[in-house]
Amino acid sequence: MQPPELHPERPSRPAAEWLHPSSEPLPLERYIRVLRQRLWVIVLCVVVCVGATVVYLSQAESVYEAEADLLVTPVGGDIEALVGLPLVRESNDPTRDVETVSRLVTSGAVARRVKSDLGSDRTPRGLLNHITAEPVAQSNIVAITADAETAKEAQQLANGFASAIVEVRTEDLHNQLDEVISRLRDRRRAAGGPDTPTRQALELQINELETLRGGPDPTLRLQNAADVPASPVAPRPVLSIIASLIVGLLLGVVGAFALEMLDPRLRREEQVRRLLRLPVLARVPRESLRDKSPLRPNRLSPGAIEAYRTLRATLSVSRGGVSGPRSLLITGASASEGKTTTAINLAASLALAGHRVILIEADLRRPSIGRALGMEPKHDLMDVILDEASLEDALGEVEGYGPNFSVLLARDPGEGGAPFADGLFLPTARTLLERAKEHADFVIVDAPPLTEVIDGLALAEHADELLLVIRLGRSLQKRVVQLGELLAQHGIEPVGIAVVGVPPSESASDYYVTAPRPARKRALARG
Repeated sequence: MQPPELHPERPSRPAAEWLHPSSEPLPLERYIRVLRQRLWVIVLCVVVCVGATVVYLSQAESVYEAEADLLVTPVGGDIEALVGLPLVRESNDPTRDVETVSRLVTSGAVARRVKSDLGSDRTPRGLLNHITAEPVAQSNIVAITADAETAKEAQQLANGFASAIVEVRTEDLHNQLDEVISRLRDRRRAAGGPDTPTRQALELQINELETLRGGPDPTLRLQNAADVPASPVAPRPVLSIIASLIVGLLLGVVGAFALEMLDPRLRREEQVRRLLRLPVLARVPRESLRDKSPLRPNRLSPGAIEAYRTLRATLSVSRGGVSGPRSLLITGASASEGKTTTAINLAASLALAGHRVILIEADLRRPSIGRALGMEPKHDLMDVILDEASLEDALGEVEGYGPNFSVLLARDPGEGGAPFADGLFLPTARTLLERAKEHADFVIVDAPPLTEVIDGLALAEHADELLLVIRLGRSLQKRVVQLGELLAQHGIEPVGIAVVGVPPSESASDYYVTAPRPARKRALARG
């Protein structure tokens, strides 16, 4: 038996290069894969947005808009007779005149007049909430826009405000003119005879003002009355649904990449490659079984069995021509990642290939190999480590494999197995692998996740090789990095990775999806 100090050193890259994450740029293919994997997010966002829009459209009331145009014609500021009258006067900034009228349209006095004219049950403030008055570009036109639930109401409201502003301004003008004309008549009577120049000037001014008094405000005029709108401006079903589709797609794409960045789990093989620069030795397809217990070969799909055969072959190639027994420890970053299933099926595959295999169950806290294989240990792992039983007596043959496949089980925690977890650090445990290699070509060790319990580290340091098992959709990126750092600190470089939970389209199971037709099977049988 080879002493521990003479154990051959593992080949390792300088400074644990395998642990350094890759800094390769993100290719377009990766973006497409993210979108494909998170397609459900995009579909959900689109469905929610479109559904919300449909609900809104089914409950929203129609809104109609009508527009009336008001023409503003300011009077010159040099007309002496009009000085002091409430008229729109020309200024140095033509747009200011139109803006002034726009503000006057939405005043309380105009709204009260509209309420009275239309007999509306709304308050003046409520009417103003449905009115906008804005200048039209650089013109002298003020566009008065009204919205309402019916087309007729929108037309009446727009025309009502357009007419009301003219009426209110005309009343103010007439009231002011009455006062001015009255004062001028008093001055005319005091001016003396009819032939005096002062009296004649007053007569002329009074006549002009009386003429102005006989008509509406000359600076404001309803240019274009509002027509009955033919269709509502809101809601617009087609545009609303198209907009909701676009918004849903944008939100879905953003959500997909946000989930990708925030998702703590490894979902794709390229994510694994970015964390660990190690070869992927096997891709085990996702199994549809819901049972979380380890699976033996008769419960696996043909694709999964082929994946473990591939793992067997790649491990044989990785030896590089080195002969002799070897030990392989299988571990992962967290529980329920498929380590035990991998250990059982790799050992079974090696046994079927004619190798003598010993499978050691080193998970003393959660042993499950005995339950998966239907075996009860007469002597367990701790009995061997404590020299209470020999290795030969503790080994049990797996039914159906003969002497090629033996297992060294751990005792159930309910019977005191867990308190002896520190026994894996005893000197006898360190030499266990070398003793087992005297009886087998391959010694497979099913170790617990090293980031959760440190029990298996002692065996990992003395195993010839270490295989990492990573389960897509289950393994946490943080735990995988922690596991890599732990192994690198102890100078352990894994031989490779077995990726579990690969989509069937990316694994060897594709070969079994398209089985031969019955007629072809019969032809092959006859051949």
